[in-house]
Amino acid sequence: MINLFERFDLNARTLYDTLRLSNHNATTIVMEDDGFLPEGIVTPYQFFSNYRIPKQSKPLYFNEVDVPRFWEIEGNNDIAWVKDMGVKRAKINYRPNLKPRIVSHVDWYDGEGRLQYVDHYTQHGVHFAQSVYDTSGKLIMRKYMDQQGREVIYENFIVQSIILHWQGQSYHFNDKVNFVLFFIRALNIDLSQFIINSLGTPFAVLYYLDTNGHDILFWQEACQGHIPGNMTLMLSGKLKRQFDVVVPDYTEYETLTQSMSIEEREHVHNAGYIYDYKKVNGYSMDVLIMTNSDQIHNLGAIVEACPFATFHIGAVTEMSTNLTAFDTYSNVKLFPAIERETVKQLYQKCDIYLDINEGGEIINAVRMAFDYDMLIFAYNDIAHNISVTAPENLFTKTDGGVSLQTALKDVQQKKRFFKVRHTYQKQHVQEIEVKRFKSLISKLSN
Repeated sequence: MINLFERFDLNARTLYDTLRLSNHNATTIVMEDDGFLPEGIVTPYQFFSNYRIPKQSKPLYFNEVDVPRFWEIEGNNDIAWVKDMGVKRAKINYRPNLKPRIVSHVDWYDGEGRLQYVDHYTQHGVHFAQSVYDTSGKLIMRKYMDQQGREVIYENFIVQSIILHWQGQSYHFNDKVNFVLFFIRALNIDLSQFIINSLGTPFAVLYYLDTNGHDILFWQEACQGHIPGNMTLMLSGKLKRQFDVVVPDYTEYETLTQSMSIEEREHVHNAGYIYDYKKVNGYSMDVLIMTNSDQIHNLGAIVEACPFATFHIGAVTEMSTNLTAFDTYSNVKLFPAIERETVKQLYQKCDIYLDINEGGEIINAVRMAFDYDMLIFAYNDIAHNISVTAPENLFTKTDGGVSLQTALKDVQQKKRFFKVRHTYQKQHVQEIEVKRFKSLISKLSN
């Protein structure tokens, strides 16, 4: 079996983790290589360039970017710039959620400050691709290089063509689908079953794959009340390959199936996702807030109304006097300029996360709270990550924090109330038991 994803975005990662945690051992192919994929994933770039992890490899740090003599690099924890006599010539972009200041790509500008090209780097510090833009900022081409700097893949986005240099020969493809078909056949692996999560290029590849098979589409999008045309096609029974559709979201599953024939519904199934939490929630009243802003609405009222809770407040920067003033409360612990190891310790210790601070989210804090199985409460007009925050756990900030205080008191008084709130969160992310998921995949794999 093969997992075939166009790109490794959040949906693909969630599905990949679910399949992995269910002991579904399969080759995973990602068409678009961003340089930071999990080890073991196969991409056209890695295969055709014969990519190997360098000995003593390490990511590229921001001040290691190669720049012309006398140019300078200035940076902080969010971004860095390459400057020539004070003029910005390039922007250094960091890979989020990794160690600080690790470079993923560098945007280079022309003399008029327009984006000219982008250099892309792998998690091992290898310069593996370059994207070129026209003067209007439109992407026109991208080339991928092997570890010796030789061009391997040239992709023209204007005419949608791809040129491959491999094993001493050059191959021309009129579109991405034919390129991926060539790549898959070159892998010389079993093509009898694929798992895809898109009706775009992955489905087109299977449509033109001239072999029999039985494939599974995980539908992770919203149909907006209309069955997508390609889904109707795959369920028509008229294709060389057979298809089943798995819909993790139950509401979306009902919306799709109510417009389907009996024959189509037989091949559409509801499931969910498996999550690999870093700990099990202990139902404690240790509460965490991660912020670089001192605008935390109703914080004083919440702290005073909930003396039974200990509020841990961390910031990657120094704190203003508005926050340091809370040091006088016995149930508040402040962590200015927090270190990475302390962050991990707090996530391990705390069981509730409050997403109630203005400003941007830092260190992917809400998703990390979810990964640590924490109960997430948020203000509905501030919530930084509603994909993991249950609607039932969203509160208004305009009532002085009373509704949030009430929820905190409820979960403190009765463990059952804590579990109910936590269950809302797990239902919101379509969590499923491992046994049930494995049973469905086993059924569809026969």
